Amino acid sequence: MKAIFTKIIAVSLTAMIFGSCGTQKNLYKWEKDAVRPIADAAICYGGHSARNPYLWTPERFEKTVAYTDENGQEHWLFDNMIVMELWDDDFKVTYSIANDGRYSSRKEHWERQLDYWFDAENGFAALDKCVADVASRIGKPSTKRGIIFSLPDPVYFEHYTKAMKGENRNTVYWGELDGVALDFARPEDRIKAYKWLVDQVRARFAEAGYKYVELIGFYVLSEELSVPGGWRYEYKQHDITIKAVADYCHSLNEGLYWVPYAMAPGIERSKDFGFDLTVMQPNYYWTDAKWSWDQIEKKIRDYGLGMELEFEGTHGEPLTSSILSNLKNGQPNPYAARNKARFQEYLDNARSRGLHGTVPFVLYSGTNGLYELAVSEDPLDREMYHKLCKFVIDNPLK
Repeated sequence: MKAIFTKIIAVSLTAMIFGSCGTQKNLYKWEKDAVRPIADAAICYGGHSARNPYLWTPERFEKTVAYTDENGQEHWLFDNMIVMELWDDDFKVTYSIANDGRYSSRKEHWERQLDYWFDAENGFAALDKCVADVASRIGKPSTKRGIIFSLPDPVYFEHYTKAMKGENRNTVYWGELDGVALDFARPEDRIKAYKWLVDQVRARFAEAGYKYVELIGFYVLSEELSVPGGWRYEYKQHDITIKAVADYCHSLNEGLYWVPYAMAPGIERSKDFGFDLTVMQPNYYWTDAKWSWDQIEKKIRDYGLGMELEFEGTHGEPLTSSILSNLKNGQPNPYAARNKARFQEYLDNARSRGLHGTVPFVLYSGTNGLYELAVSEDPLDREMYHKLCKFVIDNPLK
C-alpha cells in the first residue's frame, strides 16, 4: 500500500509541475531529434577555485577531444563530456547530499556553475574553439561534441550534517523562483529547482550558438538513490524527484544520465528512475578488489549498465592514487606500477568479457589526469596513454 501511495504522489507531482500532457512545446532546434545514444564520455570537473588548473582552455580540452597516435595520425577521441563540480570551499558548500560538514549549495552557487561553463573564454566556448581547430586539421566530426550538464542535489536541509544531529533543520534556504522562496521539505519544490536549472542551461546554449558543441542531456550528481524503505528515504524521495526530472528531460528530447559507485543503492531501479543510461563505477582502482570482476560484469549485464574507466593523475597526491610515473616534484612515484596495472585490468576485462563494443564507457581521471598522461614524456606513461586512447577510438559503438 505504501509503495502504491508513493507512486500516486509521484504521478500527481509530475502532472502538477509539468502539465497534464507531460510535454513541452518550446523545443530548441537541437531538441527536435530523439535522445541520441552515446558510446563514451569523459568527466570534466570545473568551477571550484581549488581545482588546478582552474580553467578549461582549448589546449586543455584538446587532450579529451583528440588523440595523435604513434604514427602521427590524429583521431577524434571522446564524443561527449560530462561537466560537473562536487563542492566549492570558497563558500563551504557541497553540490550533493553529503555528510561532510559543508552547507548545501543554494541558487547563487548553481548560477556560479552556469557562469563558469558559459564564460566567453572558458568552458564550452573553449571546447567549441578546440573542436574547430581539430576539425581544420582532420575534418568535421560526424556529430557535434555532446555536453551532459550535472544537476546539483537540491538537498532537503541547509546543513545535512547538523540536521542529522538535530541542529539547523532549516529547509527554506535555497532561494526564490518567481518571488517565492522554495522549501526543500517539499518534493515539488526540489523538482522546481531542478527544472529551473535545466531551463537555464538550455537557454544559455541557445543564446551561445556554438558551432561544434551541443547539449544532449543532464547528469544526476548523487551516487546513490533512495526508494521507499531505503536509508533516510524521507529526506531524499528520489523515486519521486528523479523520475519527474527524467520525464521533464524526455519531454524536451534531452537525456538523463547517472554514474553511481559500485553496487550503489538504486542501481537495480535505474530504469524505473527514468535514466537513459546508468554507468557503474567498478571502484577497483583504489581498493584491493572489494568487488570481483565477475560481480562487476554480472551487475552490468543484469541491469543494462555501462562501465566507468578510472584513474587519477597528480590530483591523487599526496595520496597513493596517481597513475603517473613521476610526482609533481619530479621524484619517482612508488605507486605508479601498481596503479597502471590496476587500470590495465579495466581495459583487459572490458575486452575479454565482451563489454568493449557492447556497453558505453565513461572516463574518470580526476581533475586533470587525462591531460597529464597525454603530455607526459615518460615511456611507461606514453604506453598507458596510447592503450587508453586506442580502447576509446576502436570502440565499435562509436
